[in-house]
Amino acid sequence: MRCYFMRQGHIDGVEFLTSTDDEGRIVEARKLFKTSSKARGAVGFEVWEGSRFIYRFPPDPQPKVKL
Repeated sequence: MRCYFMRQGHIDGVEFLTSTDDEGRIVEARKLFKTSSKARGAVGFEVWEGSRFIYRFPPDPQPKVKL
C-alpha cells in the first residue's frame, strides 16, 4: 500500500503504508501528510493498493453541471 504525495498534479514522493485496512491507511497517510508535506512541497496525497484507488486529499471538487 502506498501514499503518493502530489504537487502540481504529479507524484512528488511516495511512502509505504503498514496499516491493513483502508481506514487505517487513510489515517496513516493523513499523519504522514501532516508531518512531511511542507518539506516536500506537496499539496495533497493519494492512497493506492496496487491499482486500486482508495482515497484522495483534497477530494476532487464536485463537477459543475451546466444547464
